[in-house]
Amino acid sequence: MKKIVIFGTGNAGRAIYRAFKDSYKIVAFIDNNKDMIGKSYEGIAVYAPDEYKKLEFDYIAYSGVWHKQMRDQLESLDISSKQIKHINESELVYMSSKDELELERTLKELDLYLRSKGILYFMVGSAGINVLRGRSLACSSDVDFYVLDYNKLEALAKDENFGKPVIKYFEQDSVIKYSIKRINICGIDIGCYHEYGEYRITDYDNQKFFYMPKYIFEAGVIRKKYKDFELNMLAKYDEYFTFIYGKNYMQIPKSWSESDYGNLVSASELEKICFGKKK
Repeated sequence: MKKIVIFGTGNAGRAIYRAFKDSYKIVAFIDNNKDMIGKSYEGIAVYAPDEYKKLEFDYIAYSGVWHKQMRDQLESLDISSKQIKHINESELVYMSSKDELELERTLKELDLYLRSKGILYFMVGSAGINVLRGRSLACSSDVDFYVLDYNKLEALAKDENFGKPVIKYFEQDSVIKYSIKRINICGIDIGCYHEYGEYRITDYDNQKFFYMPKYIFEAGVIRKKYKDFELNMLAKYDEYFTFIYGKNYMQIPKSWSESDYGNLVSASELEKICFGKKK
């Protein structure tokens, strides 16, 4: 039985564990997260990447949106390329059958509640595309909703029916001047695109932003079937996903990184696009 080390204990790393735990001997995890080093996941010890020489393995497996950076880091540690293995997205399932059933129950309840409050939301990211593909949401690393009206996001943050949702705020130096970045309700992130010049924008990470033409939102939302229920999608979902992922978005990629997004830009690039000038 091959011995492998898994790089990362986040969504992708855990998905690799779930996919390979019965056919490979998983000897360890490595992770850059200092809070995880020295701990364990599923009884398997977590080490810092530069501690790999302590381990006996055939290869290190990795995947996820940061896969390019992960490979660069492994190569910088003088690990043989023959011992570095990228796992394709199509091989991964991000949740157990039990977790998938719990997600479906949560989605049904959240969808019903949002619609009862007149809150127009829509699915984004890989989860939205997987609904269109007819694939299980267990194949998505996470599930995100976005609302059309920021005021509705603020109302949800104050909604006592959800207890105390986890709320993330924008940094003070962000080009987005609203307060709430996104909220997490029942494990689902809910955010918003904000008007900015000729576009609507939302943040990504590390002072980078997605931008989207306003007309894509103006047609509102439609219902799309998922298993035995329905969820909201932008009426112009084809334009939306094409703008982000390209015209072949329905195809399952072998890998994905932030450099593959078609509309992810820095703050200075965003200013030029939205207002026709440099920041």
